[in-house]
Amino acid sequence: MPHHVEHDSEGLPIPNRIKAKPVKRPGQIVAAIIVVIFAAMIVKGLITNPRFEWNVVWKYLFNERVLEGVGYTLLLTVISMVVAIVLAVVLAVMRKSVNPVLRGVSWFYIWFFRGTPVYTQLVFWGLFAVLIPRLSLGIPLTSVESQAIITAFNAAWIGLALNEAAYLAEIVRAGLDAVDPGQEEAAKALGMKRSMIMRRVILPQAMRIIIPPT
Repeated sequence: MPHHVEHDSEGLPIPNRIKAKPVKRPGQIVAAIIVVIFAAMIVKGLITNPRFEWNVVWKYLFNERVLEGVGYTLLLTVISMVVAIVLAVVLAVMRKSVNPVLRGVSWFYIWFFRGTPVYTQLVFWGLFAVLIPRLSLGIPLTSVESQAIITAFNAAWIGLALNEAAYLAEIVRAGLDAVDPGQEEAAKALGMKRSMIMRRVILPQAMRIIIPPT
C-alpha cells in the first residue's frame, strides 16, 4: 500500500510530517457543562416564575410610548456620538498642540468630564434654565431665555456628547500617538504645514487604531 505524503502550497513534499494529537482538557469540558446547567436553571426560573407576569410584559413591550422612547434613545445616541466624535478629535489635537493654553484647556476638560458622574452632568444641564435663566453675548438685544434653547431633548444630547467626548478624546490621542513620528518628520521635510500634516498624514493613519475602540 503506497505511503501518503503531504505537500506544501508549492507542491513540494513535506518530509516526516508529525500529526500531533490535541491535548485533552477535561477541565474546560466540565466548566462548560456547569455553565450550561446554571444558564438553563436561570432561564427556566425566568420563564416559569409567575411573578414576572410575562403576559403583561409582552402586552406593553410594543406600547406606543415605549416605542417612542426607543426612538428618542436611538436619536440621542446618534446625535451625541456624532458631536462627541468631532469634539474628541478637536480635544486630542489640542492635547498635542505646542500651545500650553490649548493643552491645559484640553487636559482640564478631559479630567473634569471623566472625573464627574454622567448623571450629575445630565442633572446640571437639566437645571441649566433654572440656574441661568437668560443667555446673553453682552450685546444689546441678544439676550434669550435659556429654556427656549436648552430644552429637555437638547440638554440630554449636550450632556451625553460632552461626557462621551472626554472618553473618546483619549482614544483619538492614543491613535495619534501610535503613528510613527517619522511620518510627521517626512511631511515637515516636504514643507507641509502642521495643520495639513495632521489632516492628511497623521489622522488618516490613526483612524485604523481609533475606529475599533470607538
